[in-house]
Amino acid sequence: MFNLKLKSRNDSLEYTVAHRPRITKRLHLELDERGGLVIVAPKHWSGALIRRTIAQNTHQISRFMARATRQKLPPLVYEQGASHLYLGQELVLALCKQAPPGNDFLVAENTLNLQVSSITPEAAKKALQHWYRQRATLEFSERLQLITQRASWAKDIDVPLSIRRMKRTWGNCSSSGKVKLNVHLIKAPLEIVDSVIAHELCHLKEMNHGKGFYKLLGAVNPDWRNHRTILRANGYQYLQE
Repeated sequence: MFNLKLKSRNDSLEYTVAHRPRITKRLHLELDERGGLVIVAPKHWSGALIRRTIAQNTHQISRFMARATRQKLPPLVYEQGASHLYLGQELVLALCKQAPPGNDFLVAENTLNLQVSSITPEAAKKALQHWYRQRATLEFSERLQLITQRASWAKDIDVPLSIRRMKRTWGNCSSSGKVKLNVHLIKAPLEIVDSVIAHELCHLKEMNHGKGFYKLLGAVNPDWRNHRTILRANGYQYLQE
């Protein structure tokens, strides 16, 4: 076993290389007891080939790390005093059977006063998911309108938006020009929400990830690489239910 660090223009990835007799044709991914990444490679592969293969598959490795980390997380708790994310901030649940005055849901001083049908985890989860969808619909619509003004190719277009619960993607832009966003994105900081929206808006003009696409994205969101790194590192938290 030996330790290596892969550095690219966009990301830095630390990992340990190991060999197993049964691994003879392709790389295999594991986690060690501390949660570190272990790359199991065929013994006859050179260090240069290992590094090149890893560099060509960083997105798949990031997804593996996110899934593995998520599986180790304790389940979310839906009860009085439990913490849940909203736009990158932790809110403490305050469950009540009677609606707060003037609104069914009220956020104040890092507390979410949430009306529930009964003081049970099932009712709290249902009410929280409903609130997330309400907030995602409002926030994402407002951010979409704002960001389209930065995109010359989109500012005069009425871009249809839908909110969906998705497991593997944060956003999607169809060939017909409809943008779909993951409701779980409402748990991420606002700049990450904006970054995903900017990414999908660029697909209105470039339905690929070629040089033209990234030129558009850099103009609309110069910090997209940093935002992508943050989302890859923390996305597993937002996908928890």
